[in-house]
Amino acid sequence: MNKETIFLTKQGHELMRQEMEQAQKILYEEIPDKLKASKMNGGDLRENKEYMYLQSQQQYYEREVRRLTSVLEVAEILPEDQISKDEIGIGSSFILLDLTQKESGTFTLVSAAEVNLDKGKISVASPVGKLLLGKKEGDKVTAELPWGKGKFRVIAINK
Repeated sequence: MNKETIFLTKQGHELMRQEMEQAQKILYEEIPDKLKASKMNGGDLRENKEYMYLQSQQQYYEREVRRLTSVLEVAEILPEDQISKDEIGIGSSFILLDLTQKESGTFTLVSAAEVNLDKGKISVASPVGKLLLGKKEGDKVTAELPWGKGKFRVIAINK
């Protein structure tokens, strides 16, 4: 099976690697110890709520480790010198003005694996991300958003 390469920023790759280390520590060190203690103190395991909760946590972390492993196996770090200062691409940081709200914000265009809307990281695969790809300072885009049309202008592009 041929897996598609996922481009990550250097920062995104490092964060993902740290997340994986933390998830592995929890999965392979912390949860087994807690399960063992819960088993010894809980009596009938079918009625031991703590034990059942820990099993569900174990399943969550198993999925998370598999997800992170699969991303990191095909990830390629986007070289800093390939991030354009002239047009928006993966890894570009830019200031976007919402022409309707008259508010601006700083965003970074990233792969779907790095999305974090709270930190202004927009997926290149999202409707807005697709529209912004290749745009330059001063360009305007109109995007169909869940609450209606959004009109934006690229104010600046930072590396």
